Amino acid sequence: MALTITQQDNTIFLEGTLNNSTIKNFKTHFGFVLNAHASVTLNIEKVTEIDNSSMITLKEIYRNAVLNNNLFFVAGPRSEEIYEDFQFMNIA
Repeated sequence: MALTITQQDNTIFLEGTLNNSTIKNFKTHFGFVLNAHASVTLNIEKVTEIDNSSMITLKEIYRNAVLNNNLFFVAGPRSEEIYEDFQFMNIA
């Protein structure tokens, strides 16, 4: 399944699968949004799959956001799993 990316203000809504074939477009879009807003929320409520390569990319995006003093939030039923994964990162 493809990934649909929609945006409302500083919230990005994803629908579909976040995997190796869809992560590049997401990363590009997210970069533009993060440059335009100091705070960005990623809503993953309608994401059906997040593979390992996508988790690595989400960690990279989170790391870059923190280093650039941007706020990055994840909302949705699997957000706790993602935050737990972020917790063990070495950001500095």
